[in-house]
Amino acid sequence: MKTLFALIISTILLVSCNSSKSNETLYGATWELEYISGPKIAFDALFDAKTPQLEFNKETLQVIGNSGCNGFSAPFTTEGNTLSFGEPGPATLMYCGEGETFFKNTIKKINAFKIDEDGKLLLMQDDIMLMRFKKQTEANTVSDTTETAAITTNTEATNYFKANGTEPFWGLEINEQSIVLKTMEDTITVPHVEAIKAMDANVKLYKIETEATLMNIQLSQTECVNAMSGEKFPYTVKVDYTSTGAEEGRVLEGCGAYVTDYRLHDIWVLETMNGKVLDETNYPKEKPSMEINTTTNTFTGNTGCNIMNGKLFFEPALLRFTDIVTTKKLCMPNNGQEQEFLTALQAATTYTIANNRLTLSNPNGELLVFKKVD
Repeated sequence: MKTLFALIISTILLVSCNSSKSNETLYGATWELEYISGPKIAFDALFDAKTPQLEFNKETLQVIGNSGCNGFSAPFTTEGNTLSFGEPGPATLMYCGEGETFFKNTIKKINAFKIDEDGKLLLMQDDIMLMRFKKQTEANTVSDTTETAAITTNTEATNYFKANGTEPFWGLEINEQSIVLKTMEDTITVPHVEAIKAMDANVKLYKIETEATLMNIQLSQTECVNAMSGEKFPYTVKVDYTSTGAEEGRVLEGCGAYVTDYRLHDIWVLETMNGKVLDETNYPKEKPSMEINTTTNTFTGNTGCNIMNGKLFFEPALLRFTDIVTTKKLCMPNNGQEQEFLTALQAATTYTIANNRLTLSNPNGELLVFKKVD
């Protein structure tokens, strides 16, 4: 009996020791992806720009690296051989094909890991391996960690609209200086032109004519679902173009969205409403506030009485707060102010950000002013 008890204790200690050793192995290394489960596309074609890499920081419990195109950062939690990743942080905004989408969708499913006998990192969903990473040498590690942590200030970060499609793979980026169309065969860059707006629908048409290219780009505000990833977008995009010397043109169809101003991504507390400074006696518990998430184009917060959440609709020079839902608690004496606040929030169509203040307005004037808080 004593021998059996000793054997059980030894086994528990061995498993505990191995788990601790596995955890420590995560840190102090750069892991480069060499296999991902699911795609029917060759690995080298899926990640033709760069191969995804991850570095785990034990002190901050953050993972940084790249997702095969853009920088990648996210919180992680691990205990024993469990491992899960939180919501990714802000990143650069390049489009480099569908590999990045596969990477991000797969890493959300991870709940365990192990180090195999060859020293490779296996990321698992239960007992199924979804991703395999090899340890990189110093010469090939992530070269610019600042890329993973923030949106850059170069021309890539000025894109105000992005779109992509499959069969064939293509990507579109529009900024104030240029319009860039990327296909598997070529990259076409043309000067930016002002869009022609339809009178009776939210449809915009870019008509471009250069010595080398004729191109029409139509953006229609109708929900679009990426055929491969299943991701939903607010705009359907059609690109019709012909290059000089080509016998016939090409038509590409896909999905897109405007890039929401990253400065909105913060917590905001109301200061003034309809031109009047808030009377704090009307808000004995807390002032109205909201936290805006520009990654998901959603917001959460409170009305000074009830909890609220909703969605953002963003275009350049346009910001709307839509699909607002609140709890139904009766809170005296400020329920009248609550309705005034919600009415103003839903009436807003434009915004400015200056001096840590977010000002919401419409053609009739200033509606709400919020102060940024940490």
